[in-house]
Amino acid sequence: MAGSKQSKETLNRTLLFITRLLNENDVKDWFIAYGTLLGIIRGGSCIDKDDDVDIVTNKTNYETIRKLLIDNGIVLTTHGNNNKNIIKTVSTSEYSSVDIYMANVNETTGDFFDKWEKTLWSSCYHENEIPKLEWNGQFVNIPMNAETKLVNRYGERWRIPRNVKNGGKTPRKL
Repeated sequence: MAGSKQSKETLNRTLLFITRLLNENDVKDWFIAYGTLLGIIRGGSCIDKDDDVDIVTNKTNYETIRKLLIDNGIVLTTHGNNNKNIIKTVSTSEYSSVDIYMANVNETTGDFFDKWEKTLWSSCYHENEIPKLEWNGQFVNIPMNAETKLVNRYGERWRIPRNVKNGGKTPRKL
């Protein structure tokens, strides 16, 4: 279920907050995904009027991230409290909601299988690490071959903004 539409400023502030939280607490094996990845790669900003920030992470980070969010005053939705495939936060006047998707990770291939969306993010590592993109004074993790993954998810015309989320397509291998 989609949340309320947020300004790109709120989404960007949220992405900076979550990025700092993960980086400063040495959380590994995560990257921005879905609409958040699309906005950052396409236009250097989260997409205005999107509803949340999207992160994919290794399922082994579930308890650590959940505790970090709670310790920093972030409220989790029912899904975030009861389902180990996703952590969902509640939006506030300062931050948008965040969806943190738990993935089974193949450490050898760098494949991340998002258990909630049932999506395979293939070969996400570069030399056994997730690549980093400097963005607004922070390092944001992005999967290897991000543009190819965006083509696979949103089609060849992914660089052209649309009003229809995902253009009606839902490819499953990225």
